[in-house]
Amino acid sequence: MGTENENTTPNGQAPNGTDPQSQALNSNGQAPQETSNDSTLKALQDQIAELRRENAAHRRKNKEQEESAQAALEQQLKEQGQYKTLAEKHEARVRELEPIVSRYDTLAGQVHSQIETQVKDWPPELKTLVPNRETPVDERLARVEQLKPLLEKLQLQARASQPGNAPNPRPSQPNGDMNTTYEQRLRASGKYGA
Repeated sequence: MGTENENTTPNGQAPNGTDPQSQALNSNGQAPQETSNDSTLKALQDQIAELRRENAAHRRKNKEQEESAQAALEQQLKEQGQYKTLAEKHEARVRELEPIVSRYDTLAGQVHSQIETQVKDWPPELKTLVPNRETPVDERLARVEQLKPLLEKLQLQARASQPGNAPNPRPSQPNGDMNTTYEQRLRASGKYGA
């Protein structure tokens, strides 16, 4: 093993493959490669310093990007948490309303059946004005209620056309004949003074 000094490496080789003893001194008393080595060394050091600054800037930029991505992810999770809460509220409301919808459907079926029973004896002219079962039950029931006065009028007219069932009975004799008949009775009884 060779001795170590500033110009040799632990293996005993000279750095950069040069032999320090073979360097000749120039007119200034310096070795000619030292000047070029110093300027090269300075340039390399400047380059390294610049690369380190760029690397630090890139690390800062990457760190900022990671922080902003993390903040965005946290914000998104926070919003999703709110959406989750909102979705849970809506789901609870749906569960609350399902029995009501079921009861409404049952009741609507019953009302439709009642309407069918009520309308089955109506005249065909009125039956055509009643909405079908696909119409919402409240609209259908309202329409049936609107048609009831018309049904009563038609029934009244139908009864008037039947003999003996007139709404206001008419006298069998006209008024003029009644007066004459009454007058004749009075004269026959002798109470009529003429």
